[in-house]
Amino acid sequence: MDKIYVAIDDSEDSLRAMAFGKSFAEQLDASLSIVSVVPTQEGSAARYSALKPHLSVYQLDETALEVVVHDSAKAYLGELAGGEHTGLCMMAHGRRPVPEMLIGSVTAGVVRRAHRPVYLCGPRYDAIKHQRVELLAVCVDGSKLSERILPFAAALAKRLKARLQLLQVLDSAASRKPTALDHADVSESSYLQGLARRVGHEQSLEVDWEVLHGDPADSIVSYLAASRNTMLAMTTHGRSGLSQVVAGSVSHEILHEASCPVAVMRP
Repeated sequence: MDKIYVAIDDSEDSLRAMAFGKSFAEQLDASLSIVSVVPTQEGSAARYSALKPHLSVYQLDETALEVVVHDSAKAYLGELAGGEHTGLCMMAHGRRPVPEMLIGSVTAGVVRRAHRPVYLCGPRYDAIKHQRVELLAVCVDGSKLSERILPFAAALAKRLKARLQLLQVLDSAASRKPTALDHADVSESSYLQGLARRVGHEQSLEVDWEVLHGDPADSIVSYLAASRNTMLAMTTHGRSGLSQVVAGSVSHEILHEASCPVAVMRP
């Protein structure tokens, strides 16, 4: 990625994505631009005037601010996010309990259109705790769909000089208290170990792995709770916002609860 865009609107929540976008672009040694989409030309000047003062809060006074007139923010931002040499950061600031609104309808639409990772910050995103990316954790579940994000994750890990880790959750319905002879656990470990070995060989990258147990969303959020400078990555079917994801329908809960940025891709 040579350029990072941070998409914001006129909400206070959306502005917080600038903190992540700034640090992400600096670590990638990429240029940074702030973009906001309005439906009519009449609203562009007012949006620019309203947003420009906020850039100084994040020490982005010299950063380009683009207010774009387009009838569909989803379509415009989806095209930006899908560019081979660009990355898009957004706040996922929807509200429960409606699934589509948990991440925001625009955000969901962008993910469905991009077919590349979109970098999201949920309502609990902690810019102090995650000032850079030193660990890139990728959720996989044994399916080809979940593994489609791996080439992107590996390339990003190398670019960021970050550690790449594979995660899989054995959900509570199937998990048992592990023992030294727990064949199910050995089987899952074998899958992750083999996948880590293959990705490491193909990408010339050291890859580690971790098997988690319990409710998928709770397990992932709990595992990441104590981490710092981390990004999580996952794929989605994208059939209803982000309701279908690896290890079950957990992406909404993860985005709502995780303090780290989350890269989401619909292959």
